[in-house]
Amino acid sequence: MSSQRPAHEAIAWAKQRLDDVDAIIAKGETISGSLQESARKAAEEALTRLRVSRAQLRDHFEALRTRGEAARQDVADAQRALEAKWIEVETDFQSLLSAMDDEAGAARDVVVARAQAQRRAWETSYEELRQQAAEVLEETRGEFDAAIQRLSGEVERLQGKIGNAREAGDTAWSALKEGLADAQAIHSRTIEKIKNAFSKLL
Repeated sequence: MSSQRPAHEAIAWAKQRLDDVDAIIAKGETISGSLQESARKAAEEALTRLRVSRAQLRDHFEALRTRGEAARQDVADAQRALEAKWIEVETDFQSLLSAMDDEAGAARDVVVARAQAQRRAWETSYEELRQQAAEVLEETRGEFDAAIQRLSGEVERLQGKIGNAREAGDTAWSALKEGLADAQAIHSRTIEKIKNAFSKLL
């Protein structure tokens, strides 16, 4: 499962970027008709470049999804091969027990040894997960709350700037663009912290 997580995250990241470009192009196309002649020409040129970039992004996105699906298929194939081999192991184990049919004590010792090994493996696995969960939750609870608060504050400030930018000039527009970049950076850092925290659990 953990080997699939990075592909899944990359696909989600790429999809978000495609959605961003789609929103930019859609709004740009709506607004460009109402611009002055020189501004409309520059906007159309920029939109044309954005459409080309969007098409290339979509190609990369589809290639990434295809590779992600191939990776999932590789994992599924490996899992099937392991399961098939495990059937052989179980068959051989039963053959071993059958060979010890006249030696009940020896067969019992083999079964007990296997059960003890399984129990140790499970206990170790559970303890590691329990320890990781405790550490991650302790370490990230405060960071998570603070990051969500910062992100919420940035979104509220950005919404206020968007409202003001409609009536204001270049200074407000620059502040709006800077605020959007800041909010995106905070969002990216917050999501990365959350992903890192949860990845430690699995």
